[in-house]
Amino acid sequence: MKKEIRLNLISHLVSQHEIKTQEELCNILQQNGMSVTQATVSRDIRELKLVKVPAKNGHQKYDYSTSHEQSVKKKLQNRLKDALIKMEPIHYFVLIKTLPGHAHSFGSLLDALEFKGKVGTICGNDTCLVICSSPDGAEAFHKLLESYLDE
Repeated sequence: MKKEIRLNLISHLVSQHEIKTQEELCNILQQNGMSVTQATVSRDIRELKLVKVPAKNGHQKYDYSTSHEQSVKKKLQNRLKDALIKMEPIHYFVLIKTLPGHAHSFGSLLDALEFKGKVGTICGNDTCLVICSSPDGAEAFHKLLESYLDE
């Protein structure tokens, strides 16, 4: 579980900050209560398929390769087909019911997916709640997830 939490935190940090080095990422993780070594961060970077890309200031920063989003979409598509029980939009939310023990993997994949209007996820054992910024955003996100079932 700790690794999954760390990987989610790294994904969030990389999307919110311009992280230039593994040492910088180690320091930020430690500031967030994660005791890690540079070797662990290096393995996490490989597992998340992070690459160095040009930053706004001309330096390099860690970010996802363009193939990462396709990989996340494929994993999510497979997860939807294998473990989804039902899914429905409710006001600002999309409620996803899964087989027991699968909600966190849905949440992790959904958090990695960039979608305008998706604010975040809250997951239990068999329920994942996707929080959107508007009811229309929830409806659009629900339709996006349904389209993955049709592919």
